[in-house]
Amino acid sequence: MGYPLWIRLEYRNGVGSVTGLTASVCSEADFLNILEHCGITRTNLLTVRINDKDYSVSRLDTLFAKLQAEGRGSA
Repeated sequence: MGYPLWIRLEYRNGVGSVTGLTASVCSEADFLNILEHCGITRTNLLTVRINDKDYSVSRLDTLFAKLQAEGRGSA
């Protein structure tokens, strides 16, 4: 999958409300920064669409594993 990508995320924020985010990312690092900045974890993430297609669970698990390995987030 080449960059830039359009991502659409829906997640539960800190007070339990569903929040949506649409953004263009130019690298995996951008994607990881968005997840970290918004406080998105594997458990509060509801949906992910990349270029208007569903994103695989295995790829999501890989992204969250990278965040955790870098000490930047929690899975």
